[in-house]
Amino acid sequence: MAITSELSADRDNSPTAFAAKVSIRQRVLDAVGADKANVFDAFAGGGEMHAAVWKSAASYIGCDQKWQRDGRTMFCADNRRVMRSIKLDRFNVFDLDAYGVPWEQAIIIADRRPVKPGEVVGMVLTEGGGLSLRNNIVPMSVRVLGRLKPGIVGLSKKQDAVINRVIEGLAKRMRCEVVKRWQAEGKTGASMRYIGLVLKGVTR
Repeated sequence: MAITSELSADRDNSPTAFAAKVSIRQRVLDAVGADKANVFDAFAGGGEMHAAVWKSAASYIGCDQKWQRDGRTMFCADNRRVMRSIKLDRFNVFDLDAYGVPWEQAIIIADRRPVKPGEVVGMVLTEGGGLSLRNNIVPMSVRVLGRLKPGIVGLSKKQDAVINRVIEGLAKRMRCEVVKRWQAEGKTGASMRYIGLVLKGVTR
């Protein structure tokens, strides 16, 4: 059963939101164990989360379409192409800090990174699908994981329910159960959600 802690984030790009994102990552890192955490940071950007949290992990590899010159080990490419090309079983923490929706990348992880029974995997997600839902646009990855019918409308007021369904579908696809969950909510019109998950492999 998921254990949920609510963290406050006043604005999507404010120091408060930054603090919440750092807190979620630190909790995921602590749950997995810093000395055991091998991180793949799919939207690595300028390295703020690496400097604040992931530098303490056992290993770290980032990915971004913009070349970064700060000394991190990085792929400079579309993260979807990278994740479809490399072995993902070397990683047990995945940071999907997308401004839009992270679920296409999450599906790639679910399909290409088997989780053994009892194994623990951490995942951090930035979910910004609220604006799409307001326009009655439901991304394919959301429909797949959430088992939603094509053409469904009126989900803008049910964003958190949709996210819950998607996380449930992701855990099932990964053959995992969610054992810990933390979430912070952005307070601007972008309707951002910052989510940390700890998943554990189950026998099915």
